Amino acid sequence: MSTTDTRVEAALAELPRRLGQAAVEFTASGSAALEVALEVVEVGSGDEVIVPDIGCHSVAAAVVRRGAVPVFVGVGEELTLTPDAVAAACTDRVRAVIAPHQYGLPCDVPGIAAGVPRGVVVIEDVAQAWGSTVRGVPAGATGALAITSFGPSKPLSLGAGGALLGPAATVAGTVARGDVTDRALPRPPSPARFPAPLLEGLPSAMDDADRRLARRREVVDRFVRGPLAAHFRLPPLPPDSLASWTRLPLHPLSGTEARREALEAALEAELGPVQPMHRLPPSSLPMFRTSGKRVVTGGSGPVEPLLVRIGEIRDDDDQSAPVLRPLP
Repeated sequence: MSTTDTRVEAALAELPRRLGQAAVEFTASGSAALEVALEVVEVGSGDEVIVPDIGCHSVAAAVVRRGAVPVFVGVGEELTLTPDAVAAACTDRVRAVIAPHQYGLPCDVPGIAAGVPRGVVVIEDVAQAWGSTVRGVPAGATGALAITSFGPSKPLSLGAGGALLGPAATVAGTVARGDVTDRALPRPPSPARFPAPLLEGLPSAMDDADRRLARRREVVDRFVRGPLAAHFRLPPLPPDSLASWTRLPLHPLSGTEARREALEAALEAELGPVQPMHRLPPSSLPMFRTSGKRVVTGGSGPVEPLLVRIGEIRDDDDQSAPVLRPLP
């Protein structure tokens, strides 16, 4: 076995361990992984699946492609689903909850899992949560299943692909890789094929994700201790939890609006590019108008924090303090 093969095998064993699950199957994308997860837990026509009314529309789109009904639940300043909001949205038609750790913010999956009726399955979406922890355990460890994406914008990036994680007996053989081992799988595979050659890049991608995680946390720690923090509040996190800050959402404090442009300029100079949150929730997109849906107000109402894309710290020979440049 070559050194490259050894590194890949080690990374393949390390990946599920880091996400708190026993086994992994690779898919064509994160969306494909969600579809396979819903298939595995037997979500089908007429079933309801709770999703947050924030973030990427692909989460709810996977539900629709399974013939199920997305239940869009609003979020508050946490920017993630909360146990109370999910429990209030449950009916006897709800079969699953998809709980993304939005922007790397830890979603309280243990609280959600404890509060849903028996038989409702919680699926964690950890595509943005490399390095996040929830109540002392890795993001991904509490859900019955977890999914991730390796897309170009994700913290753990291979440029494409995704993965389904869970108990070995549950996920083994659920996905075809498109290679000669497919015919040996124990059950008919999903057509969600993963480009197998991309696995060679997994060790380097994990190393890079760890490096970027450490630097993002360094930037956030510096921000919290600095003068700009007096004008913003961070999203609340569950106890004993850590965010990986794929984006840094900042809620302006009262009185900040009058100086918002100046503060945005200061944030961009100190941290990285600043953008407002997209004002259109997924539930209002045209693609869901005819598919059937249920919309439930949750959290504390609409939220519009600034989103900061944290830059990368580098050492500058001409300055005594680290400076930032945008991440590629």
